[in-house]
Amino acid sequence: MAKRFKFRLETLLKIRRQREEQHQRIVADRLSQIQQVTQQMSALDRQIRDETSALRTAQEPGIIDLQQTIRHRHWLGHLHKNALESQARLRFLEARLAQERNLLAEAVKQRRILEKLREHQQEKHTSGEERQTIKMFDEMANIRYIFNKRESALSN
Repeated sequence: MAKRFKFRLETLLKIRRQREEQHQRIVADRLSQIQQVTQQMSALDRQIRDETSALRTAQEPGIIDLQQTIRHRHWLGHLHKNALESQARLRFLEARLAQERNLLAEAVKQRRILEKLREHQQEKHTSGEERQTIKMFDEMANIRYIFNKRESALSN
């Protein structure tokens, strides 16, 4: 009976697959964070446009409410500050994403190396088993030939 193939580094391959999956989750999480910051920046841009429009309306000819104009300017400054912080956070997250993608690529590479090694060893094992089978059939054919030869010599 043929021996079943057993890859000695199967546990290490499993660990590398888990590491790759972990890096995939980290990259997905980082992409989610980037999407949230981008949505936040879009909302801030909308608020800045609305506040700028409200400030222009407050400064139209007629009676100008100084307190309201000061509040609009203060709020507009706050929104600009938040927009700059969001842009800085986005740049930081994108830099981290690049690093994490590199780590994911390395994890994929390490897993593929072990899978290739496993395939190579499995092919080697299979070809060895095939050689053993062929050798066994050759021996059986030789034995049958010798047996038939003796039978024919005895019958003559």
